[in-house]
Amino acid sequence: MELILRKAQENEYRAIIHLLASNDLPTADIYEKNITLFVGVNGSEIIATIGIETYGNVALLRSLCVKEGYKNQKVGEKMLSYLITLCKHENIEALYLLTTTAERYFLRHGFEKITRENTPLHIQQTREFKDICPSSAVIMCLNL
Repeated sequence: MELILRKAQENEYRAIIHLLASNDLPTADIYEKNITLFVGVNGSEIIATIGIETYGNVALLRSLCVKEGYKNQKVGEKMLSYLITLCKHENIEALYLLTTTAERYFLRHGFEKITRENTPLHIQQTREFKDICPSSAVIMCLNL
């Protein structure tokens, strides 16, 4: 498999929405202006996606997702590494995320659990934080 990682094109958003929805991940706000999506492509098939919602020097990781049949092949790790490298290049100092299912995965990749109160105001004001993710979601941070 040859995995190509790149910024998603607008005509790929329908396929991304389908991939996210099939994995029970939120899609309601992915067209908002400060969200950038990236894809992992094998041939002409989108097999993974990850996104970032940026607010100055902090960002919210959005929906790391790998298509069935490609899981457990390090695709997710490659997507996450790509995004972290991009964040460092863009002078992002901290990357936050909310999860209800992948806490252990992100702990293995250096993220730490934090409290809702210790989350930066910009992140607290996102739709994902306020409305989309349940209040039971774990909040995690990776200092870059």
